[in-house]
Amino acid sequence: MNRKGFSTYKFGRFTVNIFTNEIVVIFIGKEGTYIKNFYKKHLIRISRACAMGLSVILVSSLIIAAFTSDEASADTSAIVQLNDIEGNNIPVTLEDLSEKNISQDDEDIDNILEDEKIKNELLLSDKTDYSEEKSRDEKLQIQTHTVKRGENLSIIAKRYGISIDTICGSNNLRSYDFINEGAVLRIPNKDGILYNMAAGNNLINLANKYKIPADKILAQNNFSNPDFIKPGELVFIPDAKPQNIIQGFLWPASSRRVTSAYGWRRNPFNRAHREFHKGVDIAARYEWVKASRFGRITYAGWMGGYGNVIIIAHPGGYKTLYAHLSRVSVRNGQYVKQGQVIARSGNTGRSTGPHLHFEITKNGAHVNPRPLLAR
Repeated sequence: MNRKGFSTYKFGRFTVNIFTNEIVVIFIGKEGTYIKNFYKKHLIRISRACAMGLSVILVSSLIIAAFTSDEASADTSAIVQLNDIEGNNIPVTLEDLSEKNISQDDEDIDNILEDEKIKNELLLSDKTDYSEEKSRDEKLQIQTHTVKRGENLSIIAKRYGISIDTICGSNNLRSYDFINEGAVLRIPNKDGILYNMAAGNNLINLANKYKIPADKILAQNNFSNPDFIKPGELVFIPDAKPQNIIQGFLWPASSRRVTSAYGWRRNPFNRAHREFHKGVDIAARYEWVKASRFGRITYAGWMGGYGNVIIIAHPGGYKTLYAHLSRVSVRNGQYVKQGQVIARSGNTGRSTGPHLHFEITKNGAHVNPRPLLAR
């Protein structure tokens, strides 16, 4: 089927989405859902072979579909399985389907249920769980960098192979989005925070504040006396990150108007059907979307009826999902701060208009986002 600039083909447990710049292959197996992105710029040399192969597969599928359709029409009493909104199997005869005149409406419902299944399996899979960023074993080295015209923190972090959080935490920056030209930054060669010991503070307090074991801090520093670190002495705290800007979850868009709440609702495409809405829809018309909390990008790409989607895994078992995006500004594996711009809201996938669909899960279960969003 064709939808707004892309094509989708389904072959059994495989779903192939073809876009302008990439091809996304989704396989739903017994042990989970697997998603692979193939960027066309990497496939230029074999594009003709791929096109020929896809043509053969498409023609074969159409022949098989026609043959299957003939067999199905010969026995209208055959039993098929539909899934209700909770995922339970419901046996329905083809006669029932004919009597109820489901046809196109039923196809739409099947597409919604298939998208929901793919999304939930990926969102609740351990493949999108949070994991700590791997620390480096090399000896600590610190250099300085003078900010030049046109540079931002993202460019500087990429140049030195460290995170934006490391630069911000090591230089006491108050903004992740703005840096003065000419500013001199301390740049460590591994992720963590450079901290000037304050009077009255000690190693144990630092370990507790940043939740980093004291022996791990000791291993990265050469203290003459770990029990007494002089005020002003430089301490490197490995893998530490700046504290969250606020407690809880930040509203992911500037708008706080919810157009569809968490819970049971009428399907917006077919008012005769009820469904459980596992997130909230926020009135955001092509606006910048921000990370609701610090975490790691564990999925950034296309997800059927949800359009462009980002999943962020957070410490403590939480995950957030942002859907129907018109633009994605982050990549898989990237760590993002709370409030960092990650995308722009939009109308991709199966959507009634530009908005942001937002979900939160806790230890594999969906929760109502509203009580968790900061007031």
